[in-house]
Amino acid sequence: MVLSKNPEVTIEVVTSLYYGPQRASRLVEMVQENLEVSEPTVYGVLQDLAERGFVEKVVRSRRNVTYKLTGTGRDLIQREHFDAIGDIMSLIKSAKRKRELLIELLIEDIMDGIPEDWSDERKAALRRSMIRLKVARRRRRYGGRPPGPGSSSGSGQ
Repeated sequence: MVLSKNPEVTIEVVTSLYYGPQRASRLVEMVQENLEVSEPTVYGVLQDLAERGFVEKVVRSRRNVTYKLTGTGRDLIQREHFDAIGDIMSLIKSAKRKRELLIELLIEDIMDGIPEDWSDERKAALRRSMIRLKVARRRRRYGGRPPGPGSSSGSGQ
């Protein structure tokens, strides 16, 4: 995909909107701070993304404008995310490290699907239980003892 004349700004805007709609003023301010670009540059990218169907501009009043990703924009981010993961995985030599990364990505994906009304404590408990399950499987694999130095499951690979 051709991002725009300002790919860094485009990526910053789209990834910022991935987790939910944002008021235009806050979004523009954040992008300006992070990338040291002008306000017209950010608004130009937002207009381009809206024209291309990746973001939607919601105008409630002159001073209350919100931007949000469309389904097309969200699909784009997810495709790019999977492409990036594929690139990273191709560079990792250790099969063990690849499995660990995939497990972490799976846990993150599960956590993203948790209802918003769950408390932070409940979410943390779920994450801990998934990690305990991962550790229990490792213990079964190694006969109840942690792997020693030089084993295939030592950290640092």
